[in-house]
Amino acid sequence: MQPVAPAAGCSHTGKGGTGGVLADDGDAHPIARVHVGAIRKVRLAAHDSDHVGSHAGAAALPSAPVPLLGLVACVRLHSLEGRPLAQHHLAVTSDTMVPAATRWFVWLVYITAFVTGAIIMSFEMLGSRYLNPYFGSGIYTWAALISTVLAALTVGYFLGGWLADRTPSPTVLGLTIVIGSGYLLLLPLFVDFLLEFVLDGIDDVRAGSLIASIAVLFFPVTLLGMYSPFAIRLLLRSAQQSGTVSGTIYGVSTAGSIVGTLGTTFMLIPAIGSRAITISLGAVGVAAGLAMMMAGRRLAIRRGVAIAAAYLAAALVVASGSCAAEELIDLGVRAAMLAKKDGRIAHIETEYNAIFINKRRIELVLTTQVGGMRYTESIANLTDPDDLPMKYAHVMTAALLYPPETRRILMVGLGGGSIPTYLGRFMTDAEIDTVEIDPGVIKVAKDYFGIRETARLRYIASDGRVFLNRNKTLTYDLIYLDAYLNGTVPFHLLTREFFQLLKQRLTPGGAAAFNVHDGTKLYPATLVTLRAVFPTVDLYPSGTGETIMIATSAPPMDSETLARRALELQQRYKFRFDLSTIARRRLDNTPQPKAQVMTDDFAPVNLYDAIPERPRR
Repeated sequence: MQPVAPAAGCSHTGKGGTGGVLADDGDAHPIARVHVGAIRKVRLAAHDSDHVGSHAGAAALPSAPVPLLGLVACVRLHSLEGRPLAQHHLAVTSDTMVPAATRWFVWLVYITAFVTGAIIMSFEMLGSRYLNPYFGSGIYTWAALISTVLAALTVGYFLGGWLADRTPSPTVLGLTIVIGSGYLLLLPLFVDFLLEFVLDGIDDVRAGSLIASIAVLFFPVTLLGMYSPFAIRLLLRSAQQSGTVSGTIYGVSTAGSIVGTLGTTFMLIPAIGSRAITISLGAVGVAAGLAMMMAGRRLAIRRGVAIAAAYLAAALVVASGSCAAEELIDLGVRAAMLAKKDGRIAHIETEYNAIFINKRRIELVLTTQVGGMRYTESIANLTDPDDLPMKYAHVMTAALLYPPETRRILMVGLGGGSIPTYLGRFMTDAEIDTVEIDPGVIKVAKDYFGIRETARLRYIASDGRVFLNRNKTLTYDLIYLDAYLNGTVPFHLLTREFFQLLKQRLTPGGAAAFNVHDGTKLYPATLVTLRAVFPTVDLYPSGTGETIMIATSAPPMDSETLARRALELQQRYKFRFDLSTIARRRLDNTPQPKAQVMTDDFAPVNLYDAIPERPRR
């Protein structure tokens, strides 16, 4: 058998039989050349291990421990007749300490895997903050976001593997990270225009949320998703290590995804705005990509790390920155409910809620359940269609005192339909649109509470903000917000931008009324945000844990004017619950609480709703 000879494309210059140089493998490795005289142990790493084992020459090569990543020598085996049998790679390792630069490169690859995994999942969480104001916070939006990310990762994995086999270069890999992260840096500049464009062009919420999700997320997630297969190709130099290398890359990346998900939702969103988070993610990604490109160009790894740290510091700086009244309710349905035994009547699972219908003597109760907690959404008196058993509903009618005339009313949030049917039965000249995000709630209200839809009392399945955005010509004299979903109000219905939208859709002198729970930090945040948009905000506590906040652009009414207005309306409409009594609940000279204005960019509603805080009167 002939000696092992260098393969074509590999240089080998001898010097006394002990020296020589192995040619570098492009810019795929931070260590480009190694002197043969320094080699202590070699191991044959064949493209086809079974084929290698069939050659007698393979046995002549000594075995070695784990090969040094990044050092490869090309060799070709020859038969006794001099014909080549197979081309292989010699993975080179030294029995001395692994060179520091190589260890830095391996660490850089794994750290970047963690960073890209964190960025991808953090950006998915942020996607909901961008899409919710335009397409709602329902199941369709989340399905669109998750599907988009999975599709982008699928394409990224294929593209990353394909490109790595053709150009296994850290420079190319770093460039993909820089481009994807650069998109995140620029996204806050054009995302609102992009989502407005999709909203105006597509009426269907499902299709709109999906297309918007693709438009915002697909490009950067695809580029960042290319990282894992590409990184595996850069580190993998032995088939015997393929499982370890692949598992480590994907394990580290998944750990980063967990940190990105929890860190974004639990810490960053409550602390800084979504746009600041997006810019920070972009800056960190660009830093990681530049460090990888420097490694590919054989510049000092330490310099790359220093520049990456500078970008991270910059990111932290940016981040710190005409029907009769009785037609509105089907009394036959209520009589049938009254005839049932007390206890649970139904349990209905809808797209948004787990709904429970229970009967307590003459009352029918609608509750939802979240995490073992039950939330009472509506109560109806089955024997009296004009009753409002929940105290806060009485106080909500105080908003009628503010508009000069109340002809058109919008109600966001339905429950069992108590408030819109109460207003419709007494105010027979008013048109009422009730918008409810969950079609299942509308069906439950019709089937169990007996509400009826008429020409002047409509029930519309939609997110409240989406409805107003899509119906730009509609204006209302009075808008009610009582839209609790899973125990709290969706964040995009409590921001300055939404309140500005309400202000635009109110007729001159019109008012908006909000049912706000007054025992958490969300109460002062909502009040401060309302006062940032409306010059007049009056407070009416219910005495049962809620405060009705009534906002208007009209000047404040003094107590005498308010009392006179209540008397006039009560004499005109003969409401069951006297407006004059309700008007006396208004609080005068309420102090401005210390809280931050909530915006589409910064609205930690879930966090605020979990922090107890009593309001100052």
